[in-house]
Amino acid sequence: MNSVDVSFITVNYNSSAHTAALVESIRTHVSDGTTYEIVIVDNASEAEDYNRLQSTLEGSPSVKLVRNRINSGFAGGNMLGVNVASGRYYFFINNDCLLLNDAASRLREFMESHPDAGALTAKITDENGNFSSSYKQFPSVVKQWFGNSAHRVLSKNRFPSNKARLELPTQVEVISGSCMFFDADVFCAIGGLDTVFFLYCEEEDICRRVWNSGRAVYFLPSAEVFHEGGGSSGNNPALEKEFYISYNLLIDKHFQGVARILIKTALFFKLLRRTATKKRGWAIFAFFLRGAPIKESLRYKQTIQASRP
Repeated sequence: MNSVDVSFITVNYNSSAHTAALVESIRTHVSDGTTYEIVIVDNASEAEDYNRLQSTLEGSPSVKLVRNRINSGFAGGNMLGVNVASGRYYFFINNDCLLLNDAASRLREFMESHPDAGALTAKITDENGNFSSSYKQFPSVVKQWFGNSAHRVLSKNRFPSNKARLELPTQVEVISGSCMFFDADVFCAIGGLDTVFFLYCEEEDICRRVWNSGRAVYFLPSAEVFHEGGGSSGNNPALEKEFYISYNLLIDKHFQGVARILIKTALFFKLLRRTATKKRGWAIFAFFLRGAPIKESLRYKQTIQASRP
C-alpha cells in the first residue's frame, strides 16, 4: 500500500543550494490535499556539499536523504531513489528546478482523471518566463534527415515539436527529463529508467516504453515549473562525448536494420559539417567514427568513495 500520494525524487551532485531551494518550493506550493515525501539521492558529492545539505535538511520529517558512494548518473541516481520511495506517483524533478504552483497536485489530479496517462510533464519555463523544453519528438529517419517539420508532414506524426507553444493538455511523444511525473505502477511495470544511460537520452527511452506499454504521455500547461538549466553539453567535450554515447545506445536499442543505418548516416554528415566550423569538431567526429564507445563513458572515470559512518 502506498503511504503518500507523491514521491518527489531528485538527485544532488555538488549543488546543495539548488536542492535546498527545490525542497523549500515544494513545501511552499504543495497543498494539504496532496500527501508527499521528498527523496534526495546525493550522487557522491564532495563531503562539504553533502554535509551542508544534511545540515540544512536536519529534522525534516518528509525528507529521505540517501547517500550514494559513486556517481551513478541521472538514471542510476533516480532509480536508487525509487528504492526508498513509497508514493502512488513518482515526480522526478531536477534539483535546479522550482515549483511555481501546486504542480504536483495538478499532475496527480490530471492522471487520476485520465486512466490512459502513464507519464506527464509540466510547463517548464526559464528565467525570463519563456517556455523551456518540456517536450520533443523521438528520433526518426525522416526527422534526422529532413527536420521536425518534414517529420510531421511525411510521417503524419500527431505529436507536436518542441517549437510548439501548447496552451492545452496535449499528448506529446517525449517529455523533459528535468520534470517527469509517473504512475508508480506503470513506471515499475515497464522496468523504470534504464541505467545503461548515464546522463542523456533516458527520457526518450522511457517515454517510448510508456507508449509501447499502451499508455500515453501528456504535457499539462497548468502545472508550472521553473528550470535553471546547466547549459549546453557542447561547451564541455566530456559531456558532448557522453551525449553521443547515450544517443548511440538509444538508436541501437530502438531501431534495427536500414532505419538504424540511415539515422547514424544522417548524424555522420551532421558531424562532418560541423568539423569546419566548430571547435573540437574533428575530435567529436573521430569519436563518433570509433562508435562512441561506452567504455569511455564518464561513469568509468571515477572510483567508489570510502564508506562513511
